[in-house]
Amino acid sequence: MSPSKGGIRYAESVTREEVEALACLMTLKCAVVEVPYGGAKGGVAINRGDYSPAEVERITRRFTTELHRRHLIGPDVDVPAPDFGTTAGDMAHIKDTYMQLEGQSVFGAACVTGKPVGQGGIRGREEATGLGVYFGIREFLSNKAVAAGAGLPTPWSVAASTFAIQGLGNVGYWAAHFIAKNGGRVTAVGERDGTVLDAAGVDVEALKAHLVAHKSVAGFTNGDSPSLVLVADPAAVLAADVDVLIPAALEGAITSANAHVVRAKVVAEAANGPVTAAADDVLTARGITVLPDLVLNAGGVLVSYFEVSKALAGLRFGRLTQRAEEAAMENLLSTLQNHGITITDRDRRRLVIGADERAHVYSGLEDGMCAACGETVKVAAEKGISLRIAAYYTAVSRVANALGSRGLWP
Repeated sequence: MSPSKGGIRYAESVTREEVEALACLMTLKCAVVEVPYGGAKGGVAINRGDYSPAEVERITRRFTTELHRRHLIGPDVDVPAPDFGTTAGDMAHIKDTYMQLEGQSVFGAACVTGKPVGQGGIRGREEATGLGVYFGIREFLSNKAVAAGAGLPTPWSVAASTFAIQGLGNVGYWAAHFIAKNGGRVTAVGERDGTVLDAAGVDVEALKAHLVAHKSVAGFTNGDSPSLVLVADPAAVLAADVDVLIPAALEGAITSANAHVVRAKVVAEAANGPVTAAADDVLTARGITVLPDLVLNAGGVLVSYFEVSKALAGLRFGRLTQRAEEAAMENLLSTLQNHGITITDRDRRRLVIGADERAHVYSGLEDGMCAACGETVKVAAEKGISLRIAAYYTAVSRVANALGSRGLWP
């Protein structure tokens, strides 16, 4: 059996049934992006805000100890990661506790992912899920059939589109960051105390800094934009007139009670289960395309897989190749110059770059997301089913094929 993979969440509302359901979904999410792990999930029923940092650390270490006593954590058993209410610092405490209990195992850093880089984490993990959302939206909507079915122009481009983000936490922020970086216009952002609307575009970086400083959208000026509108209703973002709505908060944000207000042509599920089954029927009946969470937010588990691979190899990605790649390109440019071709300093700086760890992670993430989106679109077209059902069909088929080909023992 392969080891399992999934996040640990700290939330007062967490239940055994919720954890079991999320573990099942993680099995399918790993399968849809071809990560060779089963699914898992963990939870502690606390509100971390009620505890001091020292108390949270003790809770985390005790939880890890109980997992270890039951042989439920380790690189070859189960590899947790951050989830709702947990942080990279918590993952560092899990790693340290595990290594103390295991006697400083050389592979101990592979027992958990989402750690700080200095504790054996990997560059690019923090933004992985949000960047994966960006890659997924781009890949799905670059398919002419998907874009046309959503009523979008073909060829579709990020730069010619408008976006609304519900929730500017880790996933929502990084998705918005990469959308804006690639020319997309974010015109609406919903947070817990209100919605920011600006047809000219919301400065995502400025809004994030404002939220960190003030814990509220109140007082945000968006660079004194004359077209800025602040609405006290956080759900107003769902009715934003945009091409793509990205619910990136908690599950169940769009229900049968509010699905009728959605004006976007596409709903891209960055959160886990943000659209209920009943709401999905309403959106589909209205001709709104839903990009499924099973694929769209799988970037986190992909890069977690890379982090485990790094820990087991004991070697940073790019360490053996970066300088060699730069030297090879330098030699190529020098040869071209010797043959009379002019290479400007600007071109040289742009070309003589070896792939560092972050570049390797981004490349692997993009490859994995593109492959998963492409397969989902292909299956949907072949079977005449929705993208969501196609994603589940692909995942379940892969799990069934893996079990069938392995056979039974004894």
